[in-house]
Amino acid sequence: MKRTLPIWLALAACVALACGALAWLSLTTVRLERAEVKARADALVEERVRLALWRMDGRLARLIAQESTRAVDAWAPFYVPLRAFDPAGAAREPSATRIASTLLFGTPEGVRLHFSFTGAGPLGSPQVPGEAQEPLTRAAGVSPWQVKEYGALLSELEAKLDRRVLLALEPGAPSAEAVIAPPRGVIEFDRRMSQAAMNAAFPEPQGELPLTTLGAHDRGVTVSPMVPVWMGDELLLVRRVEHARGEVEMQGAWLDWPRIRTLLLEEVKDLLPGASLGRVESGTGDLLERRLASLPVRLVPGPVHVEVGRGAPVVWSLGVAWGAVLLALVAVGFLLFGALSLSERRAAFVSAVTHELRTPLTTFRMYAEMLAEGMVTDEAQRRSYYETLHRESNRLAHLVENVLAYARLERKRAPREAEPVELGSFLRDSLHRSEERAREAGMRLVLELEEVLEAVPVLVEPSAAEQVLFNLVDNACKYARGAEDSRIHVRAERRGSRVAILVADHGPGVSRTGARNLFEPFSKSSERAAESAPGVGLGLALSRRLARAMGGELRFEQGRGPGAVFAFLLRSG
Repeated sequence: MKRTLPIWLALAACVALACGALAWLSLTTVRLERAEVKARADALVEERVRLALWRMDGRLARLIAQESTRAVDAWAPFYVPLRAFDPAGAAREPSATRIASTLLFGTPEGVRLHFSFTGAGPLGSPQVPGEAQEPLTRAAGVSPWQVKEYGALLSELEAKLDRRVLLALEPGAPSAEAVIAPPRGVIEFDRRMSQAAMNAAFPEPQGELPLTTLGAHDRGVTVSPMVPVWMGDELLLVRRVEHARGEVEMQGAWLDWPRIRTLLLEEVKDLLPGASLGRVESGTGDLLERRLASLPVRLVPGPVHVEVGRGAPVVWSLGVAWGAVLLALVAVGFLLFGALSLSERRAAFVSAVTHELRTPLTTFRMYAEMLAEGMVTDEAQRRSYYETLHRESNRLAHLVENVLAYARLERKRAPREAEPVELGSFLRDSLHRSEERAREAGMRLVLELEEVLEAVPVLVEPSAAEQVLFNLVDNACKYARGAEDSRIHVRAERRGSRVAILVADHGPGVSRTGARNLFEPFSKSSERAAESAPGVGLGLALSRRLARAMGGELRFEQGRGPGAVFAFLLRSG
């Protein structure tokens, strides 16, 4: 464990570094994706806002153009024409003729009242003629109730109007709002402003509206463009009229802002269902990309739900990446664990084999030297030495045979094909070497075979099956040596479609802890080999693999009494 600890620590550091880097990359990717989605959603919202502003300015264009192009004389209930002619075409005195203003009969949609004043003079309206003009009003067919209603509106406007603010307006001057919009917003606003100016200068032909300067040049009158201005909560359109005699008159229209706001929001309901319109105060600053070009009003989009196509979500890709990385890390962990485990087992095997080889080789060298130098003169003692050398040589041959057989299996070189043989003949032919091994250990091999099983055919590869049985008997000789009952039982029994050959002894048996590693190769180190019976811990692992290679199985079974029982299962032929 101590040898592999630095390797596991290095692997853990690499895993932590890889996971940290992938986590940082994942978070960065998710943030970038969210930022991209938000940017696309904001772009879609801004596009809707742009279309909504164009629609609103288009809707206001007719109203602004209509009010901007009204004749100067239209602000009087009745006015004297510039020229007058009789039906024959002869000139007549204009002062004897009065023309009713089109505004006398009412206001267009979106306008509550038209008004005008000169300096400190009274506030007048073309919808509210004076008492002196009452006969003309009746002659024009205007209802007194209508005049009374407009008179009430004129009185209400008089209380709200600040003439100094209107007189201080500079005709044609830009608004006092600070431009805090990005260049794109300024350009967009300028385009809409230019379109609004064009609409005011060139009204739609179906309206047939008169030009603003109608009769003005002949009278020396100068008229400024209409300017929208907030007066408290009321929205006005006003213009400055300078007469030839130097008198300044302010003409304007009191707009019905609630009605206009409702119409404008209905116009863009499909784009911005939660939109609202807010006033722009002079000098407070404004985002021009969301301001109407026709009126000092800002569009507030409100909550807007837009669908942003994403394609394949990045989260899925990251999930796949995380899964692949985790699988790779788990695979590396298992491979490393297997490699380290194999390395440890091989190191233990080498240690155990070295220990197992050292004892017989020492015996060989010592006995050979003694026999070669004639130090053993007694014939019985010399025979004993020869028997010891023979026994140790058999032990070495068995060890080498097991190692070579396991190496062949590791290289995927399976034994020969299994062939059917009679169970009785197979056991008697295969147990000769095992009986000799039992006699050397001072034990006795007992074969217990029922007559009904004598001729039962089993599928085996004879040499491999003989090696399995020898390994089982050898294990019993090593671990059950010294038991009161020195018998090793070999018996057979039917188990379904298989035949089980049981090898049982009367030794101390196998503990539960030891049973877990019984069939693990190289499971015995030099320390364990020195403390336990001789062997490198390869016999049982090799025997199981040989049994499985011929279609059988090798299992450890807990016996009823003391000792260990191993079951070698073979297929019936």
